[in-house]
Amino acid sequence: MSSKYAEFVGQPLKPSRVWKAALYIRLSREDEDMTHNESNSITSQREFLREFLKQHPDIEPFDTYVDDGWSGTNFDRPDFQRMLRDIEAHKVDCVIVKDLSRLGRNASETGNYIDNIFARYQIRFIAVHNYVDTVEHKMNAATHCITVGIQNVINESVAATTSVNVRGTLNVERQQGKFIGSFATYGYKKDPEDHHKLLIDEGPAAVVRQIYSWFLNGKSILGIAKQLNEMGIPNPSTYKKLEGFKYRHPHGLNEDGLWPDSSVRRILRNEMYTGTMIQGKNTTISFKHRQCRPVPREEWYVVEGTHEAIIDREVFLQAQQLFNRNIRKSPLRDDVDLFSGLVRCADCHRIMSKKTITQPYGTYRYYRCTTARKMNPKACTNHTIRIDHLQTAVTVTIQKMIETAIQMTEVIDKINQSPARKTQSAHLQAAMKAALKQKEKIEVMQTDLYPDWKSGVLDQKEYLRLKSRMSEQLECIEQNIQNIENSIAEFSKGMNEDNDFLTTFKKIGNITELTRPMLMELVEKILVHENGSIEVCFKYRDSYLDAKEYITINEPLLSEGDCKNTASSSC
Repeated sequence: MSSKYAEFVGQPLKPSRVWKAALYIRLSREDEDMTHNESNSITSQREFLREFLKQHPDIEPFDTYVDDGWSGTNFDRPDFQRMLRDIEAHKVDCVIVKDLSRLGRNASETGNYIDNIFARYQIRFIAVHNYVDTVEHKMNAATHCITVGIQNVINESVAATTSVNVRGTLNVERQQGKFIGSFATYGYKKDPEDHHKLLIDEGPAAVVRQIYSWFLNGKSILGIAKQLNEMGIPNPSTYKKLEGFKYRHPHGLNEDGLWPDSSVRRILRNEMYTGTMIQGKNTTISFKHRQCRPVPREEWYVVEGTHEAIIDREVFLQAQQLFNRNIRKSPLRDDVDLFSGLVRCADCHRIMSKKTITQPYGTYRYYRCTTARKMNPKACTNHTIRIDHLQTAVTVTIQKMIETAIQMTEVIDKINQSPARKTQSAHLQAAMKAALKQKEKIEVMQTDLYPDWKSGVLDQKEYLRLKSRMSEQLECIEQNIQNIENSIAEFSKGMNEDNDFLTTFKKIGNITELTRPMLMELVEKILVHENGSIEVCFKYRDSYLDAKEYITINEPLLSEGDCKNTASSSC
């Protein structure tokens, strides 16, 4: 080498411009599933980009932006948006990614950022593995557009194929009742040995039970939220974070840990707490757009008995009935009025409103129908009833129904234990034995019918006539056997403690005062007539009628048994 260049030997070249680079790194769960290795991991991408910078002294790193666990099909990612803000603030003039798929897997959006948004802010974009550099013109514009465009389409097709495959796999798991959510429903935790199974998380599960108890005992949803906040119980989102989960609430920006009424309402509406796995309530518009839309209920994936229940189904259904009523509460109280949503006008069947009148001689509260006053004077009349009178009348009516349930149970027990009933059961067994014997006889004859025809004992006409007659007779006998089997099953079962009317009213026992949970469990509605009389419509009407019918049909067995016990000659 000539000595005139000696002073330049070993001296690094000074770049004409130094670029302030944003190193962008992205990895989604789908990418991990596709690669099954560490080549695209966060650490691997970071080290790769650092090595690239060592070979390019004209580029200095400004910051590293990492979106771990975010899909490339949309650009609403936290650190990508932070990078855009730095670009808009002119803190960054170069963006470097390992390859185009790290920037995004949506061909049109990825192309828009490279060709329009980055170009508008004069951003140098480098995708190392794809040999894309918007400043070093190693390819002409047409070739650049084709190369980048094709690669973006390939990346998008990979995302589309992955989306279809993943969704298909998830749907199969939903059908099998496997839990596929990222985070367990509040009150549950994932089984450490099988993340598709849910186990009860006792801490929050106790909160869920308390919420249902408060609600059924008359506390309003807003009142429950206030109570939880006063007790210092963290809301579901905060609880997940306290447990170490990287949870982001999709709609909540406030991280104060307080319970909103919407969280309480969501828990009271969630059938998952009954042990039923419900998934697929929402879906994304497409693999490109992560915006969710609701799915019709008939298309949900519902599998019963997949996990232990926190709330009994009966309790859950009672809570749903409360939601379906027109329930109001005093603005100064957090609990719901005793009869709220239950009292209706017997003529127009609309909910009656509560009024309070204060006079020098006392304060009176009553219900009245407001249809005539609010809608049309001819639509209804002004039905009214004092609340204290209503309480007394309903208490007496419920007590009578409790006494009725006790009396009916005593009669049913006598019927089930009566000797005449046992005799009737023996008659049914004998009838079944005779029917089976007759069926066996005909089947043997049917077996012999064809050989007798072939051997000449019967001609063809006799064979066909006997075959048809035996088939008809056998069909009648089989129907008779089915009827006897049904009678035996019904007879052996009798009327037991499975009757909802009997068990529910008996467990109430003697009542001294009405409570909101008692009314919600027993009463469907209370109708107030124009003359002030009331009609209490109870639940379990079908069960009551079943018990009444059973007694009506079987009560003669009691008198028959008494006759036999007295003396056979006197009957």
